Amino acid sequence: MEAEPVERKYPSARSAWYALIILILLYSMSFMDRLILSLLASSISADLNVSDTQIGILFGLGFGVVYSLTGLPLAHVIDKHNRIRLVTLGVLLWSACTVGSGFSSNYTQLMILRAGVAVGEAVLSPAAISIIADIFPRDKRTLPTTAYTAVATFMGAGSFVLGGLALKVAQDVAPGIGLEPWQLTLVFVGVPGLLLAPLLFFTVREPKRVGEIKGQDFGSVKQALEYVSRERRLYGCIFIAAAMMNLIGFAKTAWVPTLMIRAHGLTPVEAGMAYGTAGILSGVAGAFLWPMLAKRWTARGHRDALVLVYCGAITAGWMLMALVGVTTSTAVLLIASGAAGFFSTAGAVLIPLIIQFVTPGRMRARIMAGYLTANNLVGMAFGPPLCALIADHFFEGEFAIGYALTTMICFIGPVATLAAWLMRKSYVRALDEAERRELSAAAA
Repeated sequence: MEAEPVERKYPSARSAWYALIILILLYSMSFMDRLILSLLASSISADLNVSDTQIGILFGLGFGVVYSLTGLPLAHVIDKHNRIRLVTLGVLLWSACTVGSGFSSNYTQLMILRAGVAVGEAVLSPAAISIIADIFPRDKRTLPTTAYTAVATFMGAGSFVLGGLALKVAQDVAPGIGLEPWQLTLVFVGVPGLLLAPLLFFTVREPKRVGEIKGQDFGSVKQALEYVSRERRLYGCIFIAAAMMNLIGFAKTAWVPTLMIRAHGLTPVEAGMAYGTAGILSGVAGAFLWPMLAKRWTARGHRDALVLVYCGAITAGWMLMALVGVTTSTAVLLIASGAAGFFSTAGAVLIPLIIQFVTPGRMRARIMAGYLTANNLVGMAFGPPLCALIADHFFEGEFAIGYALTTMICFIGPVATLAAWLMRKSYVRALDEAERRELSAAAA
């Protein structure tokens, strides 16, 4: 018996874009809660008497490992159940834990609360990428997906600007209420999520999963593993390339503000504002340029355009990142950092598009979670502490963390480029299959 297609229906454009805006706001808040510790590292180290390596572990074990280990099980639930409810619960959890972090009195408490932030945030992007694919038709999906994923590039830098402003306000207010500025800053950045979560729950409806074929829901773990095994070269290359780029990317994000404070003489607020401003415009420009360029190349007959653009951009990105750690000029550091962000945004915006274009609907959240696991289990979990470990053991002086960063990049960057190049043929084949699958579902 032939598989029976499920009728394809999409919500109105107005409803779809409203839902997208809420998801974008939530994603923005998640970056604030995730990255604010980079600006607060020096103050936390002094108040809680912890080392750079322990701060690196706070980024890694406290967030990255927990985020990764919970992401796949949660994505399995997301692919089967109401995504809006799950996202709401996730936002409430991570926001409450961020606020609670501001009242931590020791390193252990802070570690536990950071783990809570990780569990809550692990729900958002797998669900969001799945939802976007169900509220926008395939031929209109590039712009909304790019708008969502561009948050990673914008807030990767913008969170330092907003975080710097929050820290400045906290420095003015904290003495009067008996909290340290770093504690009050965590409270400030955690509260918006507590307000946005109810807005999502009461104003956005769970969309119908469209374009499905009965009997191909990949509901069991066995079915999911069989699918991934068939596409192991494609997803393996995606995950390896992403993991390597995020290994050096998270190390850069975690330690460059500290490098600017220690070696370039900037205050924490100045470092946050300068580093963030340098990345905002370049990140946003790259986020919209790379999908547009790939789309034009595809229209000219290059079926592997998404992969080719991704491969070239990340190569330029890691080369520029290597300069950031060794320059003694603050101006050169900021220019190189901004340029590196411009090229590196290709990964953040193109990989989710690749996943949407080739992955069956009931597998999208799990594949997206696998991608995020590669990013965070390798990137966030090991990037910051590895950079600190190299600095502690092989370098000395105020530029030690910068030299360690450059050393990492020179070894790891080429691996990312090779993995990206090797996915080309697998991507084209998977794209052909996905288009045939959707045409069959629409015609039946």
